Amino acid sequence: MVLKEEKPVLVTLIGDAMIGKSTLVQAFMSQHLPQTSYVATVIDTYEGCLDVDGQKHNLSILDNAGQHDYGNMRSCSYKDSEVLVLCYSVADRNSLESIQDFWVPEVNNCTRRRKPIILVATQTDLRKDIDTDKVTTAEGERIAKQIGADCFLECSAFQQETVNHVFEVLTTSGLKYRKKRNNFMKKMFGK
Repeated sequence: MVLKEEKPVLVTLIGDAMIGKSTLVQAFMSQHLPQTSYVATVIDTYEGCLDVDGQKHNLSILDNAGQHDYGNMRSCSYKDSEVLVLCYSVADRNSLESIQDFWVPEVNNCTRRRKPIILVATQTDLRKDIDTDKVTTAEGERIAKQIGADCFLECSAFQQETVNHVFEVLTTSGLKYRKKRNNFMKKMFGK
């Protein structure tokens, strides 16, 4: 159910391909893990409604292409977004390195105002595999601090662990950003 009165909180998911961004959104939207094979995203938009602190809020989620060649297409979504969500997979160290080396510089080049940046580790269920080269929580927290993220979260769409919590935090961050921006505009322009 989408509320008609309220402008949706605009959220943009950013990160490498095949790290679970689309699966995370789909798990949130349907409340269960989608049973589909991987299909590369160019840009997908999801609309939904979320109850946060007893109030329903609209949410518009833009799932961007993870391939590095689509920068021009992504740049528009960064400008319109109220929350930027940088994602990496705990099972893919390269996706975490891309956060610092590629995604943060791209975001910084495309945005001027200080928007909330949330760092989200996906696929935490894969830490249970025998392979010990998974990204740890402590590593994610360290990177979040280094990039100046407002928050660090972990989730598993496969196990539905903290999926709703992630979107509650995104919604709350977007609403705070909107209020701060509106207060600034009122002070500057008297509107």
